[in-house]
Amino acid sequence: MELEYAMTSRTNSQSEGQNLAAGTDAPLSALEKRRQEAVQRYVDGEPIAQICRQMRCAKSWLYKWKNRYQITEPDWATAHSRRPETTPSKTPEAIEAHIVRLYQTLSTPESGSVSAQMIHDHLSQHGGASIPSMRTIYRMLNRHGKEVSSHSVTS
Repeated sequence: MELEYAMTSRTNSQSEGQNLAAGTDAPLSALEKRRQEAVQRYVDGEPIAQICRQMRCAKSWLYKWKNRYQITEPDWATAHSRRPETTPSKTPEAIEAHIVRLYQTLSTPESGSVSAQMIHDHLSQHGGASIPSMRTIYRMLNRHGKEVSSHSVTS
């Protein structure tokens, strides 16, 4: 049985059509089996250089999975998300909700379209610890489906 797997850029030049580009078409279980096989060979005492040469993988790849290996955790070979758990620079939900409410308050049939500039000016006049940029206000309102005038908003 021929095992399909994703290869590193270092080994791509040596491959003969075996690269599946980081798991796009390869079943996840095949990638997990490959990781398990490589780590098991390491645990059995086989030299890392030999494992990498035979499996056509980078040493950094093997070290990564060797460091994640936990005999007590059966899912250690599963890939982890690279997405950060938090986004410290994200505008807090309370401020975003306040901006949406402010948009609803300021937009009346008589006043027409409310711009991000108007909301930014209103926040500036009425104080506040941190006021988002006009571009951020514009993006927030668009995300909430509000029709906002884009005048005076730069990228």
